[in-house]
Amino acid sequence: MEEMAWEGILRWLYAFQVLACALVLYSSRAFVIRKAAAGGVAMEKTAATIAAPRRVTSSSAFIVFQRAFLTVFLLASMADGLQQVYGEALYQSYALKRRDIALLLAVGHATSLPLGTFLGASADTIGRKRMCMLYCFLQVLAFFAKQMNNFKVLCFAHVCLGLSAALYFSAFEAWMTTEHEKMGFRHEWLNETFWMMSLGMGIVAIGSGALANFLVEWEGVGARAPSFAAAVVSTVCFLIIKSTWVENVRVRHISLSRPISNAFQALQEKGVALLGWAQACFDLAVAIFWLLWIPTLVADGREVQSGLIYTCLMASRMLGSSIAALLQCGPLNTPPGAFLPYIFLVAAGSLFLPAYDYQEIGVLLACFCVFHICVGIIWPSLAHLRSIYIPNDRRAAVLSLFRVPVHGAILFIIVRGELFLSLENSTIFTLAIVGLLSAAACIHMIIQTKHSTSQENGLWKVLTRIVTSTFKDMSSTVQRLCLHKFY
Repeated sequence: MEEMAWEGILRWLYAFQVLACALVLYSSRAFVIRKAAAGGVAMEKTAATIAAPRRVTSSSAFIVFQRAFLTVFLLASMADGLQQVYGEALYQSYALKRRDIALLLAVGHATSLPLGTFLGASADTIGRKRMCMLYCFLQVLAFFAKQMNNFKVLCFAHVCLGLSAALYFSAFEAWMTTEHEKMGFRHEWLNETFWMMSLGMGIVAIGSGALANFLVEWEGVGARAPSFAAAVVSTVCFLIIKSTWVENVRVRHISLSRPISNAFQALQEKGVALLGWAQACFDLAVAIFWLLWIPTLVADGREVQSGLIYTCLMASRMLGSSIAALLQCGPLNTPPGAFLPYIFLVAAGSLFLPAYDYQEIGVLLACFCVFHICVGIIWPSLAHLRSIYIPNDRRAAVLSLFRVPVHGAILFIIVRGELFLSLENSTIFTLAIVGLLSAAACIHMIIQTKHSTSQENGLWKVLTRIVTSTFKDMSSTVQRLCLHKFY
């Protein structure tokens, strides 16, 4: 009886979240339409008869470009989601133990740490379109490898997934922002694309889960079906990219260290480095949440409707993305730096009770929903800040460096927590809380960066220049050793 009551509550919660999301989006879009209409009337009164059609054409071209990119990006997101759904069930059908599954996850993050960083960074020199196509190819390759009940082959599958994850977080955004600038669209229009990306990721996550459930239960296909669907979606995505996208990289460098050194040069700017730490802490907190949310809910041995709870969490993210649209593109028109520190503080506070082993499921669900509302607000807001502080010609490399602390921390958590069982869940949650608090401090410091003294900026540049020089020397040495061994 209690389980049925909770199921009803979750369904009503989901309906309320979707309705609230629709209302917020409607308010934001209505304001944008009224503003555009007022702008059109003003242009007519100022006799801008030639500029008006040009503006309409530019806006129409942007909508076409935006929809084309979102189609590809959301297909890539669906492929990534389908690879993760029922992954543990598939490995359990192979009679793998939990320790073996944790080791596979560790292999993926260990691959992303060095190789994924270089691969993602090379998108700025080899080609962003090519790297997006490589993402699709790696997803298909991972599907074939996951069909074999062999641990070494499964390790290879997670190598492919680790490399594809590095490209997912770098190459797609780098291509979009560069092409956006190349086509001469207004910079503020990026805000709309970013919050629509975040909103679409929530919708796709719900759809991927529903599709995976249907495929698994359809005529007893089993846990392999979602990976097959991911391969099909990746193939479609590959064909769309190949036929409709253009390559927007002009210069191609052969040097192995050049993209990373360019990224370190960008990090000499204090604002970029602070933004990178905030981004890494945010990504780490989200990754920690997905590692621990089910163990936290079932800690006392109770059974929960994980599918419905997951749907409510994604609806919370959609609501947060809609709020971000209202804040940045709606009547409020608030810059991200004005509200992001407070959102980070709320996100950190929402994980406080789960960190200290609180067992009331209603309170835990409320905390998780608040956390994901914050995720929906933070994701497009950080993307907006990235579009301001990171140069497009080295965006993929900088984004790849931002992911290095995330992969290192998750690898440490998996090894110590899952393999050696020496980390408590409360300790891991505390790490996420501390990261979110430090992210709030970083965003606040970014706001104050313009008022900092030239002496402070000079000291920061000296320190980052030393790190850049050291890394460049190490990369050149590795490259010479690799070439010597090859020849």
